[in-house]
Amino acid sequence: MISALYVDDEPALLEIGRIFLERTGDIRVDTAESAPEALKKLRSATYDVVISDYQMPVMDGIAFLKEIRTENTHLPFIIFTGKGREDVVIEALNCGADHYIQKGGAPKAQFAELTHTIRRAVERKRANDTILHLNRIYSVLSRTNKAVIHIRTRHELLDEACRIAVEEGKFLMAWIGMADPATHQVHPVAACGYEEGYLSNLSITTDNVPQGMGLTGSAIREGQPMICNDIRSDPRMDRYRDEAARRGYRSSAALPIRNGDSIVGAMRFYASEPGFFNDRELELLQELVEDISFALGLMKGISGGQLPETP
Repeated sequence: MISALYVDDEPALLEIGRIFLERTGDIRVDTAESAPEALKKLRSATYDVVISDYQMPVMDGIAFLKEIRTENTHLPFIIFTGKGREDVVIEALNCGADHYIQKGGAPKAQFAELTHTIRRAVERKRANDTILHLNRIYSVLSRTNKAVIHIRTRHELLDEACRIAVEEGKFLMAWIGMADPATHQVHPVAACGYEEGYLSNLSITTDNVPQGMGLTGSAIREGQPMICNDIRSDPRMDRYRDEAARRGYRSSAALPIRNGDSIVGAMRFYASEPGFFNDRELELLQELVEDISFALGLMKGISGGQLPETP
């Protein structure tokens, strides 16, 4: 499903456009009657594409585009307007618009063109994102494997794994938590990235209680990866949503760390963009954490699910 934000100061045209676009069954449309209203929606929801008129009061389509590009350089943006002047087209494309479509003619034909353009822009963005994400994670996997071979202490390995995830994988933050077998509490033992006190706000258990319903507690308790591709809307992030938003965390994943048949902890990743974790990326991250688990299992003190000493 493609999530689109359609912006125009003509309510009737907005409604017609929404009906035409949603008839396809694979596009969901939110509307806004001004650029300032649209900017508010962009701060509280996630969209795959923005369609905007050019000539609007308060803020025209070019100014709106410039404002978006200060925070999001890759969100597909389509100018859909009756203004067909060459200078407007050139300025729109120079400011980062992905496509420019001129209104006019039969509504069915022009909205069919818009539908095709939306799909093409979103598919291209998703393909580029996938390539970029996979390259980053391949780099993380390769560097971590080298660390596994050369590092001989648990604390150095865990610290290095988090550092590589942030520096090579471009995650905003990564941390590793180990579960205390006596209390079932999960204690951070390594972290890197833009944390700014986030971990001090955590109270996580592996028990089936509210403090254990987040991604980390669930991953350890169930022995399965836990993915949140939209922190803003995922109920599992209710306890930490505001703190995550302050640090720019938009999606996250927790993967269990094993010692033989036992789950002893989890590695947590935070990305700055929503929808980061797809199936292929999850496979690579699982391979990464399995390598870390294997190395920890060979190091003294991890046997029996013991909690590693706090760094």
